[in-house]
Amino acid sequence: MRKVLPLAAALLAAGCHRPPEPYGPDTAFVPAVFRANNPGRPIWAPKVTLTNTSGTPSTVRLTRWPPDARDSEESIFELAPGETRSVPAHIPLATASSFFFESEASFRVRAEIVDRRGLAPSLAVPVLSSVDLARPGDCLRVGPLVETASERSHFCFTYPGVERDAVPFRVRLRLLSPGSETLLHESTFVLTGLPLVIDDPWKRFHVAPGTPLDVEVTFVGSARSRPVARGLWVYGITSTKATGASRFLTTRVTRASAPR
Repeated sequence: MRKVLPLAAALLAAGCHRPPEPYGPDTAFVPAVFRANNPGRPIWAPKVTLTNTSGTPSTVRLTRWPPDARDSEESIFELAPGETRSVPAHIPLATASSFFFESEASFRVRAEIVDRRGLAPSLAVPVLSSVDLARPGDCLRVGPLVETASERSHFCFTYPGVERDAVPFRVRLRLLSPGSETLLHESTFVLTGLPLVIDDPWKRFHVAPGTPLDVEVTFVGSARSRPVARGLWVYGITSTKATGASRFLTTRVTRASAPR
């Protein structure tokens, strides 16, 4: 019970948090930032750079979620015209995280996940704008996810840290045969306040091992009926077992209405 109390206090504190005001119309969402130092596995680390592409000095705000400490949750970058700066990770070990950038001026973000040992090729991370994210009522579909002798897939629910006041999010999940409407599994559940990695969807959702599948997620909305600031994203990754090479799968969004 003593171990549970600090966690409960942290969740209550997060529940009282109000998202910061938007920092500017130019945004960039890095959905996957991973830092791992597990024995016997590649030492994965994020490599993220931020460039001011405007002709004037600019200020960019970064929100990390989750951060390794409360005081590193938000960072402000002052950039000269054309300046490029490395972005410190400040995320917990062995944790999937996300970065959300906002500014009044134009900027560019490049992100990849690298193996510090140099054994596996780096994985370029797609960088999204906030208008790319799914709003309540929208449907995301990613796949095909596979589990074969040579390849293995997983997927993850993620969102910007500025959504902490709106989470938990309610979603409807369907697992389908690739490119079809053949239903393999359907359920509705609530996402907690952290990115959720589904490492083995076949085991998690009781689908026959090795069955190829598409993941379809309908974003129902905030389980607390609070306004959604930016939105939700679902990504999938397939890795080659022999080399550790990975690739992002295409996520397709069907809009319930025009994005705002």
